[in-house]
Amino acid sequence: CDQRRGVIKLQNGADDLPYSKAAHQVIIALRCATHQRPFNMVNDKYYKMEVQMLRPGTELPHPTTVSKDIKYLYIDLASDVRAYFVV
Repeated sequence: CDQRRGVIKLQNGADDLPYSKAAHQVIIALRCATHQRPFNMVNDKYYKMEVQMLRPGTELPHPTTVSKDIKYLYIDLASDVRAYFVV
């Protein structure tokens, strides 16, 4: 089922997953959506410190961008979810 839907199995370790700005934005959007985090969590000074510690120079998206990303994810994935549950 996961393979049919294109779900990727993540490996253990940060070296296995190369950095991508787009993927980072998706991860932030998914974190906000699944854990009911506010969009402005990207402005939290401790989150910014953590990101800079792990990958110096990384730019974080604006909260408005996070909001739009969640909307786009919903729009794009809604039809997939609908198709998944069709009997």
